[in-house]
Amino acid sequence: MNKVRKVIITFIITFIISYFIFGYLKSNFGVVIHWIPEATVWDKFREYYIRTFSFNILPSAIMAMIFTFIISLVNKIKN
Repeated sequence: MNKVRKVIITFIITFIISYFIFGYLKSNFGVVIHWIPEATVWDKFREYYIRTFSFNILPSAIMAMIFTFIISLVNKIKN
């Protein structure tokens, strides 16, 4: 059960990290965004991550699965 818990925690952490990275890169790839001075951090957060949630969830989950597999494989070899 301990190994399963570690894999689940690793997946959740890698999913969150990959979601933030993928959402930021997808929103900014090849585009220069000129924010108005009144734009807050929450406006930027909503634009990068919340508005594009349905587009970012599947690629982020796939990347998280790959990273979790690699991390688990490295830990298995190390032990």
